[in-house]
Amino acid sequence: MAKVLFNYCPIVVKAATGITLRHLTTAAANKFQAKPTILKHITFAATERPYSSGQPIGKVDYAEVKKLINDPRKLLIDVREPKELTETGQVPSSINIPLAIVSQELASSEQIFKSKYAREKPQPDTELVFHCRSGVRSLKAAEAAVALGFKNVKNYEGSWLDWAEHEGLPK
Repeated sequence: MAKVLFNYCPIVVKAATGITLRHLTTAAANKFQAKPTILKHITFAATERPYSSGQPIGKVDYAEVKKLINDPRKLLIDVREPKELTETGQVPSSINIPLAIVSQELASSEQIFKSKYAREKPQPDTELVFHCRSGVRSLKAAEAAVALGFKNVKNYEGSWLDWAEHEGLPK
């Protein structure tokens, strides 16, 4: 009896209008006979980033972050290290939860979260906006929040560098 090889490969195709994620599989007696078959075809808008759960992570800009500062229903989380905040400053109303512990803190009890951050622990539908220095660590934090079940997660892609530029602060 011949063996049949199955290979699975997610393929991402970027376009100006968005991203298409295609899941391909191949089945053949050997790798030279394999013919790809599209199993799943998902398209995301250019303003979203797909995450492995299939849920997109939204993007925000300076204007949106400026508005959410006065909105207690939304939570702005700075995932930089405390030393970085003392060197540059902090976006008003943001709380600091370093990337290394963001999953642990978001999964903590309501009482512990409130005692540490003087804010109510976010609920699964609370809007969470993550930022860091340039947007890389904040994207990782946003992905971690999605993995924990948060549904309204966004990344401030310009992060502190963009904020500082608009506010005339040190970078």
